Amino acid sequence: MKISQGQAAPSFTIKDVNGSTVNLSDYRGKKILLTFYRNVGCPICNLRFHEVQEEAAYFKSKNLIVLAVYESTAENMRTYLEGETPPYAVMLPNPEKTLYQLYGIERNKGKIFKSIFHGAIGKAKKGSKLFKTKMKQDGDMGTLGADFLIDENGIVKRAYYCSYIGDHLPLDTVKAFLN
Repeated sequence: MKISQGQAAPSFTIKDVNGSTVNLSDYRGKKILLTFYRNVGCPICNLRFHEVQEEAAYFKSKNLIVLAVYESTAENMRTYLEGETPPYAVMLPNPEKTLYQLYGIERNKGKIFKSIFHGAIGKAKKGSKLFKTKMKQDGDMGTLGADFLIDENGIVKRAYYCSYIGDHLPLDTVKAFLN
């Protein structure tokens, strides 16, 4: 079931990439960008991750918490992070896809083809060049991403379900949420 604006963000507890426990309720009092990616081997997801990282100083100055969920294993995520600047985001491996189910993230292989008409090939090329380590894809090729802006009270202020691979909530929208 998809999450709607105005609804309480479904609570969860999960281990981050380093094995530390992350509970969504621990971030009460802070604004959150909860962002769902496909997997760390996806070049288009890699491009988006780097775009978010480029805004890290701004997001940090506004006390935004970024929780980045991947369907990858923790081991594969640690490989991905080797040689990278420590990420601003809290990295959450979820190969079991429990959070994807909780937040109603869509899997639709048919929409993969739609991605081609929205610049997926160019984004994939650009994202491939950003990898520090060659990565294998370890997720479902039909998974689409999603972004949720959650306020200090745990209420979803914006639920954005991607229509194709490479479609994400514009970062300007995230910035407007912070101001």
